[in-house]
Amino acid sequence: MFHSTVTKKGQTTIPGAVRAALRIQPGDKLEYAIVGNHATIRVHPGTQSLKGALASSKGKGLSFALIRQAAAEAWKRDGHP
Repeated sequence: MFHSTVTKKGQTTIPGAVRAALRIQPGDKLEYAIVGNHATIRVHPGTQSLKGALASSKGKGLSFALIRQAAAEAWKRDGHP
């Protein structure tokens, strides 16, 4: 189990092992879900999930909606909830 301390400003440092496991990078946005007295943290896919999607001819002729859907599926396939 990992832990960190919260400062007076409500800030904390995410332990390195957690950052590595979740592939958290500087500038990433995090989402928090609260259920009872537990919180779940996940990295918000945002535009990061589209990285490289338009760089190949694979997406040529596809609508942006289909490209976004493919990116979301790839995100989940890579082990993200």
